[in-house]
Amino acid sequence: MRRPKLKKASKRMTCHKRYKIQKKVREHSRKLRKEAKKRGHKKPKKDPGIPNAAPFKEEVLREAEQRKQRLEELKQKQKLARQKDLEKKRKLQTKKNATKANEHPEEKESTMKPKAKSNRLLDKNSNKSFCRELKKVIEASDIVLQVLDARDPLGCRCSQVEQIITQSGGNKKLLLVLNKIDLIPRENLEKWLHYLKNEFPTVAFKSSMQLKDRSVQEKKLTKKRARIDLSRGSMCFGSECLLKLLRDHCKTQDKAIQVGVIGFSNVGKSSIINSLKEMRACNVGPVRGVTKCMQIVHIDKQIKMIDSPSIIAAPSNSALALALRSTTDIEESGKLLDAVNAILKHCSKQQMMLYYNIPDFRNSVEFLTLLAQKRGMLKKGGVPDTQSAAKLLLYDWTGAKVSYHSLLPASWSLSPHLTNEVVAEMQQGFNLEELAKDNMDTIKAVKYPNLASSIVFQSSGLTNGTIEENELTEGTSELENMETSEEGEDLTEDDQDSDEEEEVVEEESDVQTSSKTNPAKLSVDDESLEKQPAGEQSRTLSFNLDETADQDDAYDFNTDYV
Repeated sequence: MRRPKLKKASKRMTCHKRYKIQKKVREHSRKLRKEAKKRGHKKPKKDPGIPNAAPFKEEVLREAEQRKQRLEELKQKQKLARQKDLEKKRKLQTKKNATKANEHPEEKESTMKPKAKSNRLLDKNSNKSFCRELKKVIEASDIVLQVLDARDPLGCRCSQVEQIITQSGGNKKLLLVLNKIDLIPRENLEKWLHYLKNEFPTVAFKSSMQLKDRSVQEKKLTKKRARIDLSRGSMCFGSECLLKLLRDHCKTQDKAIQVGVIGFSNVGKSSIINSLKEMRACNVGPVRGVTKCMQIVHIDKQIKMIDSPSIIAAPSNSALALALRSTTDIEESGKLLDAVNAILKHCSKQQMMLYYNIPDFRNSVEFLTLLAQKRGMLKKGGVPDTQSAAKLLLYDWTGAKVSYHSLLPASWSLSPHLTNEVVAEMQQGFNLEELAKDNMDTIKAVKYPNLASSIVFQSSGLTNGTIEENELTEGTSELENMETSEEGEDLTEDDQDSDEEEEVVEEESDVQTSSKTNPAKLSVDDESLEKQPAGEQSRTLSFNLDETADQDDAYDFNTDYV
């Protein structure tokens, strides 16, 4: 019988071999010690300094200090000389550039204009490009899905966009997708579905939160025993209902359709596409404005989904609408406190205290300080970081974290931008009874928060959006004027800078000579400070402190040795 092969080679050896190795190691280390003894161990010698018994110790120390000062002065003079040489070279260069610009002024103007245009074309973060891409998506799509946050459905609807879609013609349909249904109570969800289906066909949806990218999914499929993640975050609800609705429309139209997905920021447009595709086809994230341009994703042979940038909220909206629906982060515009104040005004104070586990507060600033202390957001010295606490609150409310729900209006009435004919036209071609059954199946499958634990929220109504680029021309034209004026002033600024640098160098040299003043002058300054009034004293304080700092660096031998 053949002996099985061992996985690892054994480290066992004969005693003779082991003792021989140990002997060789001892001999080698002994040799190294001998060589080190011959060379001698040279340690860096510490400067012993001047002994106290030396007869002229003070004079020697004084001479050494003076020598050190002379070297520092020499270095400073060399530095000033180098700065002057650089200034002369800069002056000559600016004069040459100015003469060239005067000789060919037309060429410079022609080069400035295309640069500004190219900068504008490349800027994908601008509101103009967002409007342009959104209009492209609406024009290219046969069915438009307007994604609404189930926590505030009315606040996520845009009357301007709905009006453009309904008036565009060409048998274009508009559907409402109520996303994030797992964050509101079941009773509230059923009421909102009943309310919204009076105007447009509405689909209840809960998108998947833990989708991997394509490469990870391909690797998983190759494995024999892939681990299936069945957690609630990774599960998607409502995708079958939505795909069934779209496929039925394909059969009635007898052609492949393009489905555009639109909505305000952080409502879950890209997450819906990823959930239908069952992989991470579009980038998603809690940061606002992740999607910059339209992106086509093939679901199957008949359906193409088109992802779009966010609808831009008009500046005329309320502070609450701008806080929750703005495309740019509020912290960039510097209106964090206003946004937090607007959210707190539209919520129940007791519910906010229970959710964030903080005591009673009087205003938004006190709320942020208590929240920062609770979450450990402290600056240097234990000061609460209210700015970080405000950002955290906004991320909670725009992302899929806080469970809150808005109450329905007292009575249903048709929106002013819609008519009964438009509503009938939008509902035509869809089987609404089957849609209602599928929505009920989705509602039964999802786990909901308790009504008592969900925060009651007062909605501010429909949010106005800017679709036309003409409405955004004022801001962009000001930016263009700024760019052109800055480029035109570059030449004049260079000449001014060279003159100012000369003055700065002269002032530095004056400061260095004045820094070697007598310390007796300090006592005079202190007396004059006491005589001055409180207002003037604060102005001169920083200057006097700077003076003392310079004088401390200089070494005065008359004060040390008497």
